[in-house]
Amino acid sequence: MLHILLLILKVIGIIFAVILGILVLLACVVLYVPVRYDLEASCDGTFEGLHAKAKVTWLMHLARFHVCYENKELSWRIRIAWKSIEGGQEKKKTIKAEVETYDEEMEELREDVGEGMEEGAKETREGLPEALEEESGESGKAVEKEKEQCGEALEDEEEDSGEALEDENGESGKAVEKEKEQRGEALEGEERDSGEALEEGKDAGGAGEDPQSESCEGSEDGKKLEEDGEGGKEDRRSLWQKITGICKKIVQKVTEIYQKIVRMPEGLGKMIRTVRDKIKELAGKKDKVVIFLTDETHKKAFVKVKNEIWRLLKKLKPKKVLAGIHYGFEDPSLTGKVLAGISIAYPFLGDGVKVYPDFGQKVLDGEIKITGRIRASYFVWLLWKLVWCKEVRMTYRHVRQFKL
Repeated sequence: MLHILLLILKVIGIIFAVILGILVLLACVVLYVPVRYDLEASCDGTFEGLHAKAKVTWLMHLARFHVCYENKELSWRIRIAWKSIEGGQEKKKTIKAEVETYDEEMEELREDVGEGMEEGAKETREGLPEALEEESGESGKAVEKEKEQCGEALEDEEEDSGEALEDENGESGKAVEKEKEQRGEALEGEERDSGEALEEGKDAGGAGEDPQSESCEGSEDGKKLEEDGEGGKEDRRSLWQKITGICKKIVQKVTEIYQKIVRMPEGLGKMIRTVRDKIKELAGKKDKVVIFLTDETHKKAFVKVKNEIWRLLKKLKPKKVLAGIHYGFEDPSLTGKVLAGISIAYPFLGDGVKVYPDFGQKVLDGEIKITGRIRASYFVWLLWKLVWCKEVRMTYRHVRQFKL
């Protein structure tokens, strides 16, 4: 019994050891297998003729990323094991291949359609006589039935229309007689009214037209004079109102400017006080920052972080850098700024890099090749050292609690 238990424990231990060994192996693969990168670029003298390729691989090309820029077109491809995702020019190549095979597929389809059409034509030729006989018999019967129905319907419509016409003629005759009587009566009334109106106009027309016309003309001249006098008064009033309005506006603006000038000392005093208060606040904040930075533990922490980051940059430095670049922009100041940026990174690039700036013309010519590798263990080792540093931990806590 004891032997069996020991055997079971032995098997369990072997399984745990195998699992632990697999986990350790995976951790070592992730930490120490490098990610390799390779960059190549060239140009024939113009910005339009730029060609560039970049490749990133990991674990013997099990994972791969490829980017290419050529002929003003960008293409990329990602592959993980046997699965891949493509984009850009490679998609266009597949489309071209499909277009090339399109003609062959169309020919096959035409052949199939031609065979199907021939078989269908044969079947229709064989079945046409029987179908025509059946359709002609059925159509003859249907025509006879329709003729009988149409005859009966026409007889019924003729009888109904005759009766309706007789009723309409009787009613229309009565209505016409009534309208004639009403029109005669209306004409007689209009003639009587017009005769009376003419007689009254003749009697009133001989009563003296000249005095009325003269009185009308005199009254019109008086009205015109009165209107002219009132118009002059209104114009004078409007001018006076405009002048007074302009004067009031000028007085208001002068008073506003005077009030602003009077208030200027108060505004300057407030501004000076606010600036003074802000300077005091900044001075207090500066003292806090200086005390925080001059602390011994914080100084040691900053030195530790700086040294570790410097080591990390050295490890991330490319293994091989070869470049010969002749460049220039239309703006000479931009050329100088780019040269200043390159000079900052020049100590990391090595002797294989040669840069020739051109301040007189726009040009880009040359080649560049960069290869290197990056391991995840670099970053893990950096974090390990920083976490186990007492000064760094204390500084981190103080930074979280620091308030200005």
